[in-house]
Amino acid sequence: MTRPPFEVADIIRQHGERFIETHGAWLTSQHRRVLRALARCRTAALGGHLDRCARCDHCAISYNSCRNRHCPKCLTHARDQWLAARQDELLPVGYHHVVFTLPHDLSWLALQNKTIVYDLLFRASASTLLEVAADPKHLGAMIGFLSVLHTWGQNLLHHPHVHCVIPVGGLSSDGTHWVHPRYRFFLPVKVLSRVFRGKFIAGLKRA
Repeated sequence: MTRPPFEVADIIRQHGERFIETHGAWLTSQHRRVLRALARCRTAALGGHLDRCARCDHCAISYNSCRNRHCPKCLTHARDQWLAARQDELLPVGYHHVVFTLPHDLSWLALQNKTIVYDLLFRASASTLLEVAADPKHLGAMIGFLSVLHTWGQNLLHHPHVHCVIPVGGLSSDGTHWVHPRYRFFLPVKVLSRVFRGKFIAGLKRA
């Protein structure tokens, strides 16, 4: 795989300390540890080992990884293992991908109240899927799904959202047979949006 011209670690190494000095007032100790771990990842700062070819005696240094769960490099192997395990759980049916996201106006609230907002995001999205899928007008079945929280977007800005991977269909209420969707789409997007919005706002008011 070709190495990109710039990696996240390159940017952190060049500007990380200045960023910490400028924005240190709102950075937690965990933020600082992550930034410094990513900056040191696979560099001499973490040590390494020497690999030598037994045939030609060519030597190459491999530096140690930081193994921080936020590191794009270190996460690759763990991600691949996780994906392989999930693929073993797949049912012999099609799957849909549904994303529940918060408006940008609430990003600041989520950033300052991560535990509450992220938990509510999971609960509201799960409850929405189960409720709408159980409605006979839409599917009339019990569904299962996998939810994954992403806290930033592709531009690396804070943007909390939940990805849901859902089998196409579900079990009948008595558990005796598989219920197939009656439409080409799985569940109506407008209904999902309306129900999710109501559940999230109600939960936010109670928090």
